[in-house]
Amino acid sequence: MNQACLKFRSCHTLVSKSLSQGICTSSCFVGAGILPVFIYDECTMDYIEYFKGKRVTLMRIGLLGRGVGDAAFLAESGAEVHVVDDAPQEVMQPSVDVLKRYSNIRFTFGSYQTEHFTETDMVLVGAGAQQELPVLVAARDAGVELAMSAALFAKLSGIPIIGVTGTRGKSTVTHIIHHVLSQETDGGSVLLGGNVRGVSNLQLLKEVQNNSIAVMELDSWQLQGFGWAEISPHIAVFTNFMEDHLNYYQVGERSKEEALRRYFEDKANIFRYQEESGVLVTTPEVFELAKQLKGVTLGQEVVLADASILPEDM
Repeated sequence: MNQACLKFRSCHTLVSKSLSQGICTSSCFVGAGILPVFIYDECTMDYIEYFKGKRVTLMRIGLLGRGVGDAAFLAESGAEVHVVDDAPQEVMQPSVDVLKRYSNIRFTFGSYQTEHFTETDMVLVGAGAQQELPVLVAARDAGVELAMSAALFAKLSGIPIIGVTGTRGKSTVTHIIHHVLSQETDGGSVLLGGNVRGVSNLQLLKEVQNNSIAVMELDSWQLQGFGWAEISPHIAVFTNFMEDHLNYYQVGERSKEEALRRYFEDKANIFRYQEESGVLVTTPEVFELAKQLKGVTLGQEVVLADASILPEDM
C-alpha cells in the first residue's frame, strides 16, 4: 500500500477576499486572496487495498443519499459491510432496495447492538451521532477505529484539500471557491465534497486524478472525524463562530459555556493538525478564540480577513 505523498505551497493570488465582519456573504471571496499552487508527487493510497476484506459497520444509512453511496463504494472495494440504523426497515427500504445487489452488505434495523460496534474493524459514524452513545464508547474502548467519510476521503485521496467551516456562510463560501478555482485552474480537476447534498465522499475517490484538488464544506460533526484521524485540510477557511447547535452540544447537565467550548473544539479540527506549510484564513474574532486552545501552536500561515480589506466600492 502506498501512503499518499504530496507537497504543496500557496501564494496569495485569487480565491478568498474576506469574511466581512465575521459573517460571510456572497460578496466575500471575489477578489485577491489565496489560490493554492500545488506540487504533486506521483503516489497515492490504494483505497481498494485499504478496504479489501475489512469489516465495516456503517451507521445510519439514510434515504438514497451519501450513506447509500458510501455503502456501495465500500462493497465495491471489497469490504464486508454491515449497515446498522435505528430507524425501522420499512422507512429505509428504498435504500435497502438500491443496495440489495451487493452480497457483501447486510442490514440490521432497530436498536443498536454493542457487538455490531465492537466486533468489527471500523465504524463509519453517521453525522450527528452523539459521541457519548454507549455503542460508540464501547467501540472506542474495544480499540475499533471510528471514522467519517469526509476525513476518510482526505486521508485516502492524497490530494490537497481546501476545507471550509463556520457557523454561517460555509456553503456559500465553499461553492464560490469551487467555482473560482474551476474557472482559474488550468487543466486541474477541482472536486466538491464534504457536507454537499447527495454527494458521497467515498464515491468521490473514484474521481481523483493526479492534478486534483478538493474543496470541502465541513460542519462540526464531519470535523470530529478529522479530529479522530488527526488531520486537517491543507488550507482551512473558518468563516465565523456563533452560538448554534446547542441542541447537540448542550446535553445532560452540560452548561452552555461547556457546550460552546466543545462546539469550538470540534470546529478547530479544521486547523488543529495543519503543518507549518498550511494556511488558515479566518476572522480576528475566531483567531482570538483559536489562540486560547491548549496544545495548538498555530505555526501555519494565518490570513486574517475582515471588512477593512473590502474595496470601497463594494
